[in-house]
Amino acid sequence: MHTFTHYIICCAMALSLGQAARAHSEAQRLAAGQVRVENVNVSNAGGRLVVGLELNLDSLRLPASMQFVFTPVVRGRTQTRRMPQIVVNGRRADIAFRRGASKRFEADVTAVRRKNNTPQTVTYSAVLPYEQWMDNSDVVVNEDLCGCGDFIDNHEVPLKKLRKPFMPYLRPAAEARKDRSVQGRAYIEFPVNKTTLYPEYRNNPAELAKIVETIRVVKEDKNTKISGIVIHGFASPESPYDHNAWLAEHRAATLKDHVRKMLDMDNSLFRVGYTAEDWKGLREYVAASSLPHRDEILQVVDDSRLDPDTREWRIKLRWPDDYRIMLDECYPTLRHSDYVVNYTVKAFSVDETREVMKTNPKLLSLEEMFLLAQTYEPGSGEFNQVMETAVRLFPADPTANINAALARMASGDIDAAADCLDKAGNTPRAIHARGVMALLKGDSNMALRLFREALAAGDADAQRNIDILEL
Repeated sequence: MHTFTHYIICCAMALSLGQAARAHSEAQRLAAGQVRVENVNVSNAGGRLVVGLELNLDSLRLPASMQFVFTPVVRGRTQTRRMPQIVVNGRRADIAFRRGASKRFEADVTAVRRKNNTPQTVTYSAVLPYEQWMDNSDVVVNEDLCGCGDFIDNHEVPLKKLRKPFMPYLRPAAEARKDRSVQGRAYIEFPVNKTTLYPEYRNNPAELAKIVETIRVVKEDKNTKISGIVIHGFASPESPYDHNAWLAEHRAATLKDHVRKMLDMDNSLFRVGYTAEDWKGLREYVAASSLPHRDEILQVVDDSRLDPDTREWRIKLRWPDDYRIMLDECYPTLRHSDYVVNYTVKAFSVDETREVMKTNPKLLSLEEMFLLAQTYEPGSGEFNQVMETAVRLFPADPTANINAALARMASGDIDAAADCLDKAGNTPRAIHARGVMALLKGDSNMALRLFREALAAGDADAQRNIDILEL
């Protein structure tokens, strides 16, 4: 082909390319729509920017003397990095390329000869050292359809937008007073209709030890101070209700006195409560049982019009066989003593928090754990462990769930992050975090809508992610 004719073809293609490239950019097409870009993969893998793609040339009819040059480019606000080029030659252009025209290209160029009217795909992969400015950059393809090697008047087709969102971690509110509690259940056995406690009777030694050990651990911890102990007694429904109330109250008081003396503690720290008959426990047993008349018994248990004695006698008289089973299997478990040890915890410095995190993290506040996390690199194993511990200890706290969700997103676990965001409420910061998730999923339109919603609701930090999206 004569040089003048080659020039005319180049000019004609260049004149049409502006509109054609815009029309096909979202479809990722090059060369005025004749080349399809497929299987695009752009990722940050181990500190390297990896770009992989395929060029489908099936629709390209390339004149013998023409050469197309495609150059993937990483373009940031102030910096640019070119990647190895892709050269597609016509028949005669390929001969010239192999005879020496290739010298103007780097050694790692990907070069192919186009065989018109045949299916043909070019597989491309390239790697660059990842630099921080690439967090918010665009990967584009520059196309030189004249083989002239000059980027000035060439055209770029968008390939991939790299957007690393700002992670809006939220500092939890400080606890004015770190109140904590530990609780348990003991089955202390008393003689029938008696309130006298025999420490060595049946399984009482083990049950008493549970209560004492729970209190002792808190009492001897230098970081805690007991603020109160509650012992709550329960009786089972057999016998008149008033008698059961007397038993529950006085057995709880007897147990309290015994425990107090064993630990040599001030009586003012203790409080006694009681429930005459544990109908809640009875209902749970019946509902989970295979009693022949389970449903009928449940109807009686739930009948609030009946007083407790009437309910108990109705079950006993109507379904005596079921009642005997309940008496043997269920009623002993309804006679129990629940205990709660309330205590306060001292405030910790960051260094102290680091040590307590290893031994007894439930003593920490959310704010203390958050401040500890700030001493680690976001996304590091230590940082993520703190966030996971926080949400494990405070599973219903919106702030803990927002921070855990963001840490999981930063680690690439979007599904697990979604579980936390379901519990994060609908505060401005929760909306902001959902925008981050949308962005990481590739839905920039939804992300922008959520960022703007969060901003309007009062989260000023959302503007940072709006700015990133609007680069």
